[in-house]
Amino acid sequence: MAWMKFPGAHRAPLMFYEHARIFPSRTTPYIDPFLLLDHFSIQHPDGFPDHPHRGFEIITYVLQGAVAHADSAGHQSVIPEGGAQHVTAGRGIVHSEMPGTDGIDSGLQLWINIPRSDKGMDPGYEDIPPDALPVDEPAQGVRRKWIVGGGSPLRTHRPMTYQDVEMVAGASYTLEAPAHHQGFIFVLDGAGHLGEEEIPMQKGDLFIWHRAADEAFVPTPVRAAESLRAVMVFGEPVGERPIFNGPFVD
Repeated sequence: MAWMKFPGAHRAPLMFYEHARIFPSRTTPYIDPFLLLDHFSIQHPDGFPDHPHRGFEIITYVLQGAVAHADSAGHQSVIPEGGAQHVTAGRGIVHSEMPGTDGIDSGLQLWINIPRSDKGMDPGYEDIPPDALPVDEPAQGVRRKWIVGGGSPLRTHRPMTYQDVEMVAGASYTLEAPAHHQGFIFVLDGAGHLGEEEIPMQKGDLFIWHRAADEAFVPTPVRAAESLRAVMVFGEPVGERPIFNGPFVD
């Protein structure tokens, strides 16, 4: 199956902060096992006060500033720029995510589905400091940071990989993923081209790879026309249709 391109996400103000729902939306589907991707920006005193979740796990990756976390299991921490947090909602958790600095704090929040047989698991939490996330240079002019996979200490219940890839102008990188995984690319900044078809990539674009039956992922070249930054996320599908009920997923 070819890559599907969804140009620039719609960004709208909500509750005094900017919040972009990258997927799902009226035009962009969720990508099993990934239920939702938000690109958020918050500023003191507004944020995400106490709210519940159930039935999935969450990765928040801080792009700018810091995010302060507290939850009903007693965890409290401040995740700095470049760090990540992993919340297992399981059978239920209440948490808050508030600004960690006096400036603008932004990041990506990803929801990952878990099988119905595991949705009753105990809730859990971990945060990973920036210097604990592995960084390598797989090609000249390419810097790759592993949020999940590649030796990262962050372990999700669902097999997956999560890369933050930065490329200088003219650099090339070959994206690889396990044959049975599916996933997406979200362009954070810059411009480039994807695949042998040279599909244009711009800031805000979303690219989805949905695996067809018995189809294996094909290594895909990415070329930076100018400096380019994108997250590339792939995972093993759950194969169950999720039932969304606000912050709960059954």
